Amino acid sequence: MNFAKTNLSNKLLLFVIGAVVISILTVGLYVNEFLQESNYKSTLKRTQHAFERLLSELHKNDEKLRRGVRFIQTDEFLLASISLINNYQNPLHYNAILLDEEKKIIAKELLKRVKISLNHAIALYGHNEELISYVISTDLGYQMCFLSFIEAKQVTYCKYEHDDYYTLSNTQNELVPNVRHKSYYKSDEVKNGSKITYHYEDHELFTTAHQSLYESNNPSVIAHIKLTHRYPKSYYENLSKDLDLLLFVNDSYAEPGKALTIGEQPSLDNLAIINDKESYSSALKLQAQDKEIYFIITFGIESFTKNLNENRLQLLAVLGVILIAIALLFRLLFLRYLSRPMHALMTQIIKIQKGDYSPSPVLQSGDELETISQSIDLLAKAVDERENSLKLSQETLAYLSEHDSLTSLPNRRYFQLQLEHALELAKRNGTKVALLFIDLDVFKHVNDTLGHDIGDLLLINVARRLEGIMRSADTLARIGGDEFNVLIQDIKEVMTVEYIAKKILDDFNRPFICGEHTINATCSIGIAIFPDDGRDTVTLSKNADLAMYKAKEEGRDRYHFFSTDLSMYIQEKIKIIDALKSAINDFSEFYLLYQPKISLKENRVVSLEALIRWNSAELGFIPPDRFIPIAEETNLILPIGAWVLEKACSDFVKMQSLGIRLDKISINVSNVQIKHSNMIHTLKEVIHKTKIEPRYIELEITESYTATNDKHEFDTLIEFRYMNIGLAIDDFGTGYSSLSYLQRLPVTRLKIDKSFVENLPGSSESAAIAKAIIAMAKAFGLAITAEGVEREDQLEFLRAENCDEIQGYYFSKPLRLEQVVTFCEDFRHNATEHRP
Repeated sequence: MNFAKTNLSNKLLLFVIGAVVISILTVGLYVNEFLQESNYKSTLKRTQHAFERLLSELHKNDEKLRRGVRFIQTDEFLLASISLINNYQNPLHYNAILLDEEKKIIAKELLKRVKISLNHAIALYGHNEELISYVISTDLGYQMCFLSFIEAKQVTYCKYEHDDYYTLSNTQNELVPNVRHKSYYKSDEVKNGSKITYHYEDHELFTTAHQSLYESNNPSVIAHIKLTHRYPKSYYENLSKDLDLLLFVNDSYAEPGKALTIGEQPSLDNLAIINDKESYSSALKLQAQDKEIYFIITFGIESFTKNLNENRLQLLAVLGVILIAIALLFRLLFLRYLSRPMHALMTQIIKIQKGDYSPSPVLQSGDELETISQSIDLLAKAVDERENSLKLSQETLAYLSEHDSLTSLPNRRYFQLQLEHALELAKRNGTKVALLFIDLDVFKHVNDTLGHDIGDLLLINVARRLEGIMRSADTLARIGGDEFNVLIQDIKEVMTVEYIAKKILDDFNRPFICGEHTINATCSIGIAIFPDDGRDTVTLSKNADLAMYKAKEEGRDRYHFFSTDLSMYIQEKIKIIDALKSAINDFSEFYLLYQPKISLKENRVVSLEALIRWNSAELGFIPPDRFIPIAEETNLILPIGAWVLEKACSDFVKMQSLGIRLDKISINVSNVQIKHSNMIHTLKEVIHKTKIEPRYIELEITESYTATNDKHEFDTLIEFRYMNIGLAIDDFGTGYSSLSYLQRLPVTRLKIDKSFVENLPGSSESAAIAKAIIAMAKAFGLAITAEGVEREDQLEFLRAENCDEIQGYYFSKPLRLEQVVTFCEDFRHNATEHRP
């Protein structure tokens, strides 16, 4: 065959056939290399993505741990508790009543902190690096523990969060902290921050944040705190499932030299992929405290190899067909069917490139190019829809990030941004801004009694009602739980803020309809004004919160403005709490006074009422009406009340030994003591220790306590009577006891409140009330005592009404023990002179 004489078509065909053969061989080799490289890059990319996600989650959890331990620097109540334990914990002379109660309070606070931060363990150490208290997560829930001493031997008490009492425990758990603090860092490393350490145990990683607290201008340590997050095996299983590969942690790796070490800012560019002909694997190395551990990713390559071979064959077949078709039809098809259609297709593609997704004229060629043209048009429509959907998703996410999902109100994040903006604007314009802190008064009760579903309905109804009150320029937000904030800008007069606060309180007087329930829910409002009460968001929010709590203290259902007096009040309260915690160490600052009670019938001293007084070494004399409510609020009344019981009974037995004949010793008992301590056990211990006969003891309880319908509390009163202990209702007439309920109570005496006695006999209203109380007591067979008798006309009125006992300054003020002995002896010798 003479190639030179061959026609052009045949020449072209021969050239095309040669080109096809060479192209197939060349492209085949190139594609094979390309597919292998692509396979490796795909594997590397998947591995990098998996490790990036793992490192991101580790970093986020580390930061959460750091934030989770910072609270110790600012929690004044916790610091006060730590200071108390540091100062007074001595294994040889261990005050369990004081220190164990304090450690329970610390354990409760640690529970709250570890739950809020969604971690697994938290531990607190004292200044001597001994463990104080810790909380760990178990299969049964969070377990709260603290270390105590019994006969100088260290023991551990634990309870689960929903249990009522602590019990001795020998808990074994990888999360249980060391009894003594183990330092993994130099002291200067955590002087101004926290330290993260990693630990490996039983194929699980534990990340721990360490924070030490130092005294001001002193390197001495006050306390250490550790917060631990656990990465269980299920974490790696779920992550592996999500990433469609196998990720696990181990303390060994086949080729440790090729594992990339995790640093402060690890780069995955140098990540090594190991191919052992059966699987791909890669590893990151992390230096834990006790060993090196490896995060390992593996996945089989069988599927990749199969796909690679299939792709090779398919691609080679397609290339062969296309090249042969092009060779045979090159001139005709290219000139007639490719040039103009390709131009039309490029026009469609350029429109998409420019962001124009409007419909284009579809190419009418009747072949694949028409299908491509249709696909390009469909692609433009799909891209348009996807971009619109992405935009809508971004808008939805932005909305959810700034709004509360339950009430649809702005959330704390959005409110803080608005508050910061408002303060900046107010600073520039010289205007005022008000922050209202609203807290529901009954929400916890609603949740506890009616359930969280009804509680959610109540929050939604509250949000809608508040929205109806707010002006368009005001910002209303739910910042969490049952707390709402209102931002009022450009205030001209404080009366405007008062009007809004009163309007809120008035509207809350209307009941809320929540499903089948009608709920009467009031609220308390704290108000802080910029710039008077704070020049930044943190201070303004804190002061509004303080004002709200002051409103609650004053009786709830009211509003209260922040003031410097309130700030001083809070500071004074904190000082009293700290002083009380110090005072109950040995009770040397407390003493008892006794006020005699005179029998009108026998004209003799028949009993004494024990009255506690406190002369603080730090604060001086503190009146009972100032420190007792605070002691009740902080549960410090429990050790104080136990001391009063023992001291009063001991003094009574001493007076008996001196020949003072008395029928009763009256001791006031707080509601908190009966509700939150084992009063029966305490009384039995006091009786055993002082050798007093129970019939001489009379406990005075408030009328508000007797109005409760709680079965446990009612059974406690019954048990008192079984022990032959008298029960008196103090300040009777000022509470809400019903006659039917009073008749059921195991009380033995009523005490007429001094507010009714002080206006006798001139006030007809007071006289009527006093007569009614005396008559009711006689009808129920109860003894009756009148308090606050200071004048003879009051005495004569009560004598005429057949009142049993008199107590007040007419006969004697509260006296010291030695004064009581003298008074009783003098009264006995001069009894006839005191009879009217």
